[in-house]
Amino acid sequence: MKTPKSIQIEIFDHPDELITKAKETAQKYGVHFLGDTDQGVIRGFGFKADYLFQENVLTITVFRKPAFLPWTTVEEKVRALVNMDPG
Repeated sequence: MKTPKSIQIEIFDHPDELITKAKETAQKYGVHFLGDTDQGVIRGFGFKADYLFQENVLTITVFRKPAFLPWTTVEEKVRALVNMDPG
């Protein structure tokens, strides 16, 4: 993957709840998650990303993903993980 891609999601829940859930999910699936309610990094299964909270917007920037996985699927899964799946 040559160019990082950012996904921005409006967050309605408190960031503490989202981070707690993300850490639990990461541990369950063996993904490295290091961060807090401001920023952090996520690595595992061919992915490398970071995230940043600014007010009520979560920005996840994906630096590496498996080549066979299309961007639409990556974005769909990210949104589903933060319970913001558009449908």
